[in-house]
Amino acid sequence: MLAQRFLEFMPASYARLYGPKEIADHAAIAARRGDRLVHAEFWSSPRGPILCVVADDRPGLLALITDALLVHDLAIESARVFCREIGKGRSEAVDFLELRGLVGRGNRLAELDEAELGSFLSSLNELILEDTSYRRTVPSGPHPDAEPPTRVYFERKLTADGHYSLIVEAPDAPGLLHAISSVLNARNFRIISCEIRTVSGHAHDRFELEPYGRRPVSDADLCDVQISVLDALPSRR
Repeated sequence: MLAQRFLEFMPASYARLYGPKEIADHAAIAARRGDRLVHAEFWSSPRGPILCVVADDRPGLLALITDALLVHDLAIESARVFCREIGKGRSEAVDFLELRGLVGRGNRLAELDEAELGSFLSSLNELILEDTSYRRTVPSGPHPDAEPPTRVYFERKLTADGHYSLIVEAPDAPGLLHAISSVLNARNFRIISCEIRTVSGHAHDRFELEPYGRRPVSDADLCDVQISVLDALPSRR
């Protein structure tokens, strides 16, 4: 059964959030990707239209998605991002994004029409291909990079799946998600899932992370990640 197989390879956090009908819808969307580099379509959730993006998981994918949305004057209002294993040495990102317009779209969740969705997919494809080419030629390295308090911290306990939970509470701003995901990529951490909320202009984001290569992580490593994320936040510049 398509939905059951889809669920088997999703992280435990996904199964806690969605029911059978939603899982079946998501499985069908992921299946429609086929062998394309990236697939996206809108899913009708009880909250409104949700953009679902399915692609091979890769460092910095979330940052590339935010860049492609900016072309259409859109930003991410909230998001749930998951990573599932789909084969030997291969994993797939399944991202659910609530969108908001940066100009002239009111407070409703934003949606792309068919032509705009095609343009978004074209932009994202180009960004992924450009990023792939860049990574082949340039060695990886660190990226330079009256409000409620800004906080970045790791929860003390690992998740049931053995992942690290990073919490970011900061003023919302264009480029916030891009900045966080870029730093995590530069620090060699992979986003397994995330929940992103914006309340009264303040972001409350939670990221489940694992290190690339499943290498040992020290307290000093986690401290370095916290400092790097904090320094990269748009509100700190």
